[in-house]
Order: sequence, then C-alpha cells, then structure tokens
Amino acid sequence: MKNCWILLPILAVAACGPSDTCEVPPQPKLLKVSELTLVQKADAMGVPPSQVPENAVGGPAFDEYVARHNDAVQVGYCVDNEAYKARKMSDEMGTVARAVMATCKVSNESDVLATVLKYRNCATGNK
Repeated sequence: MKNCWILLPILAVAACGPSDTCEVPPQPKLLKVSELTLVQKADAMGVPPSQVPENAVGGPAFDEYVARHNDAVQVGYCVDNEAYKARKMSDEMGTVARAVMATCKVSNESDVLATVLKYRNCATGNK
C-alpha cells in the first residue's frame, strides 16, 4: 500500500498533458520623430544615410514615416494579440484567421494564418 502513494503524484503529473506555454505578445513601443536613427531618417527622406543633413530633426517626411511605422506596428500587435486570444479555439484555422483579419482590418491571409498556427502550436506545447 505504501508504494501506491508514491506512484500517485507521478500519475497526476503525467495525466496533465501539454500545457499552454504561450506568452502574451508585448505591447509595442511606438516611434517618435525625436527618436529616429540616422538610417530611419535616411529611409524617410529616401536618400542614403551619408546624405542626411546633421540638423535634420523633423518635417513632413519624418512625420509620415513615423505614422506609417506606428500603424504597421499596431496592426502587427493586433494580429498577434487576437491570435493569442484565439489560441485554444477549436474552430478551423481559416475561420479564426478570417475573424482576426476582420478585427484587425488586414488582408494578408497567409501571414495571419501563420500567426494563428504559431499560437495554436505553442498552446499545445509544440514549438
């Protein structure tokens, strides 16, 4: 009888199965014009980094660059966050992906499907 009590915790742990190992997607840090690197300034201006003036600190090109960058980061976060929340749904992946696409207002189905698959895999213990 004493040996049975030793096996009980082992059986309990073995019966648990894979656990959800997903981490919540981190909130993105939005870019500010004052924080642009030389390379980002060059991208915004459409010139090589060597042609960026030393005193370039702002302007419409930088504002547009930051706005585009921040929009892309927020959309990416939306897709990651929605796929994370749907990681344990039993619906078909295509259905979940379309729901994420509608919520985040994106149209690239293959990227959304890949993100949904990534979070489903980690929710089942696969990497």
